[in-house]
Amino acid sequence: MDTKKKKSTFWEFFQGLGKTFMLPVALLAFMGILLGLGSSFSSESMIQTLPFLGYPAVKAVFQFMSAIGGFAFTYLPVMFAMAIPLGLVRKEKGVAAFSGFVGYTVMNLAINFYLVLTNRLVDADHVREAGQGMVFGIQTIEMGVLGGIIAGIIVYKLHNRFYTVQLPDSFAFFSG
Repeated sequence: MDTKKKKSTFWEFFQGLGKTFMLPVALLAFMGILLGLGSSFSSESMIQTLPFLGYPAVKAVFQFMSAIGGFAFTYLPVMFAMAIPLGLVRKEKGVAAFSGFVGYTVMNLAINFYLVLTNRLVDADHVREAGQGMVFGIQTIEMGVLGGIIAGIIVYKLHNRFYTVQLPDSFAFFSG
C-alpha cells in the first residue's frame, strides 16, 4: 500500500509539473508573433519592398516589437524557474515565484563560482565553444530551459518544506 501511495504522489507531482509548463509555453505563442512581425517588417528586404517601413518611427515600432518578442525566448529558463513554484505551491505563490527567480540566479552564481575556482571560466571569445553563456551578466554553463526547470523544482521542494518555519524574534523579519 505504501508503494502505491508513493507511486500516486509521484504521478501527481509530474501531472502538476506538466500543468506549470503551460504558463511559459502559452506566452511563447504571443511573443513568437511579436518577434516574427517585428523582425520581418523591420528587415532590409521588406523595407526595400515597402519603403514606408523605412521611416524612423515605423521602423522603431517594429524593432521594439522584435525586441519584446525576443525577450521571452532569451529568458525562457527564468520563466520556467518562476512558473514551476508558482504553479505547484498551494500557499504563498508570490513568494514562491520570486524565490524561483532568486534560486535560478543563485544557481548560475554558484556555477560561475565553481568555474572560477576550477579555472574553467573561458574568455569571452570562446564562450560558445566551451558550452558557457551569459545569464544576467553572469558567465555560467549554458543549461537552457533544463536549468530553469531544475531550479524551479528545487525551489518548490524547499518552499513546501520551509515556508511555515517560525524563526526567533530577533530574526522575525525572515520568518515564513
